[in-house]
Amino acid sequence: MRTTVDIPPELRKKLVEEAASRNLRGFSPLIVEALRLYFSRQRRNRHKTIERLLGCLNAEQLEQERARLTAVRDNWRR
Repeated sequence: MRTTVDIPPELRKKLVEEAASRNLRGFSPLIVEALRLYFSRQRRNRHKTIERLLGCLNAEQLEQERARLTAVRDNWRR
């Protein structure tokens, strides 16, 4: 899928240099690689945060938070 992204000149220069060092004709593969790495790190960081928070809420607080999140999700796309 094609899309347009504004990239600052200094980052574009680095992309072009890295693509050339890998003998790539363009830098789309580098953008895809960077996005995959970013999102995988975000997922790991989110899991670490959740693990740190385990046990912080009592049963009543947990149910209140679940109800709040359910309400947010139900209204998300309205």
